[in-house]
Formats: sequence, structure tokens, C-alpha cells
Amino acid sequence: MENRIPAMDAMVDNATCVVSASDGSILEIVAKAVQSGVSATFYVSRSQAKAINAWYWTPQRRKQFGVEDVSPEEQHKIEEELGLKDAIAFSNRIPCENCGHVYGAFEFLQQGIREHGRAGVEAVLGMENTSLIRVNPSEVPVCPNCGENITDGDSSSKERIIGGTPVRRPHYYGGTEAYAGCCRLD
Repeated sequence: MENRIPAMDAMVDNATCVVSASDGSILEIVAKAVQSGVSATFYVSRSQAKAINAWYWTPQRRKQFGVEDVSPEEQHKIEEELGLKDAIAFSNRIPCENCGHVYGAFEFLQQGIREHGRAGVEAVLGMENTSLIRVNPSEVPVCPNCGENITDGDSSSKERIIGGTPVRRPHYYGGTEAYAGCCRLD
């Protein structure tokens, strides 16, 4: 414990909060964040991430949001073109209303590299004991084909404001050990 205190002190100095609690308490905190609509990022233990994913990613919710396992072909494309292995296990696929290009796992990771840098993405994927959980993330999918924000996709869904942009059908993703994914207010 004593050797962790300097790391926690440095993180808090960089405007980060460190929370230590039981697995049940962490699940409750994440669930309340999801239900309140606030945007937050949690770095949790692998066992906590499994509990969060089991609570959030029910078969009914996966079906409701059109989330499916990333195909072997798309996994291969991610590995070959982006050089990332075991980066994402599930995702929904949303069409760009401007050009029709479909935004899925590959495009999400491509955008992540563009916005956060390869080192940042690889650092998250390289975590050995920690999983990243995004709650109500604020990023908006950007079509790599035409450069437009993907904001519509499904006019039957209710609209949310994400990062200042109206979005009807956000992108959902996750399912690996290090990048457990996102949870959004239903």
C-alpha cells in the first residue's frame, strides 16, 4: 500500500480521483453514473469490469443496441491495418448518413488512434491488471470516408447530445480484458 501512495498522489495532482471500495460499491458507483447520464471513465480491476459488463451488457441490451461480436474478417483488418490485437470484441455498426460508409470496430479504433495517438491506444490495450470502462462517453463517431460526424443512423432512436452534437444512435463497443467498453444511459 505504501508504494502506491506516491502514484495516487501524482494522479490526484493531475485532476484525477482515486476511489478504493468493494467490488459491489464500485459496481453501484458505475451504475449510478450510467443512470445519471454523466460522462466518466473508470479504471477498474478485471473482476470489477466483468461484473460491470455482466450487469450492463445483457443479451437484451446487446440486441436493443445492435451490438454484435466483431467478425473474424474485421478482427483481421484491425490486426493487419492498425496493428492492434485483441483490441475490441463487440461493436454496433452505424451507417454515415452523409455517404453511407458503415462505422464499426475498425473505424472506432482508427478514430481513437487519430485522436489519442497510437501510444495512448496501445497503453490502454497493454494494461495487465486494469480494465477501462467508459460511461456515457462524449466522443462522436466521425466517418473516415467523408469526415462528417455520424449523428443520425436510426431516426427511430431518441436523440442525445454528445460532445455538443445531437446523436440518435451512438457507437457501442468493448469486450476485451483491457478495454471493457462503454455503458450509456438507455
